[in-house]
Amino acid sequence: MSEYDDAYSSAPTAVSTSQIAERHVLGAIMSDPSVLRTVQAEVVPADFEDLRLAAIYRGIIGMVLAQEPIDYLSVFDHLTDWDVRGFDLRDLDEWCREVPTRTNVAYHARRIRERSAARKLRQIGESLLRADEPGVALANAMTHLAEIRDRDVATDAPARTLRDVLSVPEEEDVYDWVVPNVLERNDRLILTGSEGAGKSTFLRQVAVMPAAGLHPFTQSRMEPIRVLVVDAENSERQWRRAVRKMAALAAIHGVRDPQDHIDIEFLPKADITDPATLGGIHRRMDRAEHDLILIGPLYRLAPKAINDDDDAAPVLNALDSIRERGVAMLIEAHAGHETSRQGVRNLRPRGSSALLGWPEFGMGLAEDKERVGGVRRYSLVRWRGDRDERAFPHKFVRGQSWPWEVSAW
Repeated sequence: MSEYDDAYSSAPTAVSTSQIAERHVLGAIMSDPSVLRTVQAEVVPADFEDLRLAAIYRGIIGMVLAQEPIDYLSVFDHLTDWDVRGFDLRDLDEWCREVPTRTNVAYHARRIRERSAARKLRQIGESLLRADEPGVALANAMTHLAEIRDRDVATDAPARTLRDVLSVPEEEDVYDWVVPNVLERNDRLILTGSEGAGKSTFLRQVAVMPAAGLHPFTQSRMEPIRVLVVDAENSERQWRRAVRKMAALAAIHGVRDPQDHIDIEFLPKADITDPATLGGIHRRMDRAEHDLILIGPLYRLAPKAINDDDDAAPVLNALDSIRERGVAMLIEAHAGHETSRQGVRNLRPRGSSALLGWPEFGMGLAEDKERVGGVRRYSLVRWRGDRDERAFPHKFVRGQSWPWEVSAW
């Protein structure tokens, strides 16, 4: 009996999220063997949850060393040699066809490695609980923990000097703008505001106008972008009422109609820490190369109220896994109810202090007490210092054409 026989006889009908990622990576390699080097930088065969997929991955590496051609047909021909059963030619073909963009293979490979580490940690914990000789078990556990710790540590790599850091040409440090002078890739902006202040509309405008090729503040033309919206609070009907006029106007003044370039995922009261929910967002991103994500409100993405750092950590980790895809993020959050002695509302997001230091930009939308000519003005109030200098406007009014327009006075 081979080491895989037990896996075949007891294999569950449901495929785990780890196995989905493993099949995705193998499909990417068979579709484009050049990505194997990227995968090998992250994953070894022992990281695979499905032993059969591990054997296929190990076999493909051997084929490359033997300078054999790699595609799903040539890999299928080797399955018997590798003692892999349970898959037919259609399975391998499907894995290849399910790879919407092979540029995301590094992300999925990292997920395989992370889940492998999690499984090994659980195994260490279980071995300690079952141990008859605690001293021996503890020594073994420490050895295995060190192996997990040291796997990603390049102990022989010297520290980089400032000269090394500055040796990169200056042009390599140019901003990779999503919205010129406002947001670049990997930026995270949390916007808060009091109830009814219009922060949802403000964020929608920052999403809809750039999708049409219009700057949301200057109204000048820009390179159009693709947007993903994950709305955990509002319905499709509410979106139609709020965005129909804005989208039509953007199509007239922009370089294209934004309707075909904004994907919307309606997830009422979603738990973004749930693998199925988070995996669904990532699959949506696999199908299109999004530049900007609008997501929130934050409190409805959490499985429970965010009252401390322990509550916030899994939510922020999930959001960071999305941000790692090279997108800019707009996150809607609700402000706390505290006010200062002067009666000014504190616009920091309610809940954990971890929310204060996490984003690159933290702002609140607040109505000014003083009016000019009877017109209401609103300010973008920083509740944390910006990590980089950007051209965010300071004052806004409810506009005649657009919902929010920059105030010149």
